[in-house]
Amino acid sequence: MRASFAKILGASAVLVMGSACGGAASNKDGAGGAGQTGGSGAAGYASGGSSPGAGAAGIGGGSPVNIGPQAHASKLDVLFVLDNSLSMSDKHALLSASIPGFVTGLSKAVSDIHFGVITTSIGGHGGTVCADQVTFPHQDDQAELLPAKRTGVPTYAGTDFLSYDAAGKTGSADPAAVASDLQKTIAAVGEDGCGYEAPLEAMYRFLIDPEPPASVQKQDTQSVATGTNDVLLNERKAFLRPDSAVAIVILSDENDCSIQDNGNGWFVGGSMKMPRATSACDANPNDPCCRSCAESEVAPPAGCSALAQDSVCGAMLAGQPYVTWDGQHDSLNLRCFDQQRRFGFDLLYPVERYQNGLSNPRVPNRAGALVDNPLLAGGRSATLISVSTIVGAPWQDLAASESLAADHALAYLDGAALAANHRWPVLLGEPAQNQPPSDPFMIESIAPRTGENPLSHDKIAPPTAQDPGLSAINGHERNLPDNDDLQYACTFALPNPRPCTDGAAACLCAATRTGDLTSITTENSPLCQPPAGGAPSTTQYYNKATPGARELRLAELLAERAVPASICPKVSSGATSPDYAYAAALNALTTRIASTLK
Repeated sequence: MRASFAKILGASAVLVMGSACGGAASNKDGAGGAGQTGGSGAAGYASGGSSPGAGAAGIGGGSPVNIGPQAHASKLDVLFVLDNSLSMSDKHALLSASIPGFVTGLSKAVSDIHFGVITTSIGGHGGTVCADQVTFPHQDDQAELLPAKRTGVPTYAGTDFLSYDAAGKTGSADPAAVASDLQKTIAAVGEDGCGYEAPLEAMYRFLIDPEPPASVQKQDTQSVATGTNDVLLNERKAFLRPDSAVAIVILSDENDCSIQDNGNGWFVGGSMKMPRATSACDANPNDPCCRSCAESEVAPPAGCSALAQDSVCGAMLAGQPYVTWDGQHDSLNLRCFDQQRRFGFDLLYPVERYQNGLSNPRVPNRAGALVDNPLLAGGRSATLISVSTIVGAPWQDLAASESLAADHALAYLDGAALAANHRWPVLLGEPAQNQPPSDPFMIESIAPRTGENPLSHDKIAPPTAQDPGLSAINGHERNLPDNDDLQYACTFALPNPRPCTDGAAACLCAATRTGDLTSITTENSPLCQPPAGGAPSTTQYYNKATPGARELRLAELLAERAVPASICPKVSSGATSPDYAYAAALNALTTRIASTLK
């Protein structure tokens, strides 16, 4: 986050911008604002360089200390963080299909395992979106384990998680039974959760947050985390053993949208139109002159024009306090997309918050003071943590080069190997230098893109294409005249095509409730075209994912501790293939976990 927090002035609902996010008061342990460069914080805490603005109280940021040599444990705790928004049921089914092999493989390596499941839905952060828990009860699962939020979900001895114990004393001694119960738990996740998927913050709340909030509410002009979630704390205490290795599986088909629970996080899910950014932002969001048209400033930054003289911010209508986007360019569905460039500020937590939470013995509490990290309490080494991010990306970008051959099994690379093979610029570009990914399929864009994948040389096909297989990676681009979605990073064939009922939101080729096909024919989505080609229809043949850049950035920061994978499987039908479903992703995670076990 590099601009300023917004402030709403009373009933006039005028947005002006206050002091910079990074200017929060320093913490109480003498380290300077959490995430600021330098400082003499408590022993064992790293406060190295961080993304701009990461110093806001309670956010954290920076590069971790050397976490030391690989430690080993004889127990394992596995947490699944599953997206429960629309379009996820097919991906849940693929994950479920890969679970028996995963559980069986782990049970051969370790005799004591906990399995827990949470969702990516943690509410509206004080905004109105995802705030109706009566009509839509699964839009805020509060990062609690699923049996606490659904009925009829299997649990071991009322703990809200599943347990395997080869000796049969503290869990089931039957790995097949545990796998079956885990599959039932995954099936109960559903796809009726919040569209602001927050896998990183949900993970942080359950494993790390010293004070996970009972709720987040808008009070006056601020999002305020209130109370402490004692249910979650009790679940964490039972689930997370101090002497265990920890594995985290994140499954999501969209970029992480971990909105801040403080400051103006509520604004992302609010009813007001978002402000536009200065003209400098469009060319380079890292430019010091890139700031919000809604910012209240005594004087512009050195070398920058005053907001009133900016070609964008100066074009205010009469009576308008600041320039906002119109409805055509401010879709609620894309409020988390490219915030700095579009709005002049960033209201998402920096990814370094999660790097720190998985690495540092001390983390900031709600007030910004450094306290012991619950995840690393009891002496757990950060080397015992393994993370799998199964997200939107071409599998070709994440796999060993030989995996591109049709007859070669898919083998995913860990974060360190991806760095050694120069894959991160392919996947993520160089954001600090305003350089996009060299793989155009990984560019987050509403408009159709062009170019080819630098590894497989698959070309992006235009939105006029009638062949959903024209590109082996994502079919082809789409027409998005309503500016309410992003182009796909990847697609995959459904094992069984799905006829869509009119108005069915979870079916991506559904006509309106009145049977209007205009949006289907206009968009020309490859998901709705038969494999042999032709015009789109109301049958869904494929599913999709958009670029998961923030989750992948975390994997880059975690290096060898992370094994990223594609949510678009190489093989989506034919269970006998070693590449079927997410077997390759979980096999890669199993290999990483093995290095943490005694």
